[in-house]
Amino acid sequence: MGTKITLPLLIFFFTTIGIAQNRKQIQGRISVPNARPSNVLILNLNTEQEVKSDGNGLFTILAQPEDVLIFSNDHLDYMRKLVEVSDFQQSKITVEMTSKLTVLKEVEIKTYNAVNLGILQKPAKSYTTMERRLKTAGDFKPIHLLGLLGGSIEVDPILNAINGKTKRLKKEIILEKNRKRLEEFQDFFPKEELISQIKIDPDQVTEFTYFILDEEEFKTILENREKSKMTFYLIQKHSQFKSKQNEND
Repeated sequence: MGTKITLPLLIFFFTTIGIAQNRKQIQGRISVPNARPSNVLILNLNTEQEVKSDGNGLFTILAQPEDVLIFSNDHLDYMRKLVEVSDFQQSKITVEMTSKLTVLKEVEIKTYNAVNLGILQKPAKSYTTMERRLKTAGDFKPIHLLGLLGGSIEVDPILNAINGKTKRLKKEIILEKNRKRLEEFQDFFPKEELISQIKIDPDQVTEFTYFILDEEEFKTILENREKSKMTFYLIQKHSQFKSKQNEND
């Protein structure tokens, strides 16, 4: 149940919201045991700025305290980092990532749920980790303001909308879905095939993958597991990708 608060106290919350510090360049370093931390994609979830690490795992990004940084790479485990005040003061961030484990054997596990047991007509809606966090934080809607008529209001959704928590959670839900889609694509169309069949530069595989990840046509073909259509689609998109690269150069 959401926190209830009276109108005078709500006004107090509105008037005591602090002014965020200005962002500045933060020097970052990624370390990975027994691996090179090169070409890691770093995303500031609050500003949507993207940078990549060099061969030594070094990067520079604009940030301020409470910004959320997302780190992802084909061969490393996804992770997130909250910029602390100490990080901001020192203008330095150190992040340790881990290599993805290789699954040697797939084990089939049979499960029973409420649908095949006849308890429910259709599966109950399942929530991802970030979706559950958003549900807990509350997603502000104008209807929440109707609580003022009763002398109290559910304030959690409003405060989380103001301090940016709701917006950050919604972005993380999108990233969570993209990460799952990325893993499905890597399993369906391995990097080696992108290089040999589509003729993509090995150093640009990650960048090209993110170039197509949100395309609706890509999502549909991947969902239907249509290999031949995916191959044709990738060849077309790679041509567009190269044209865009040439324009940027």
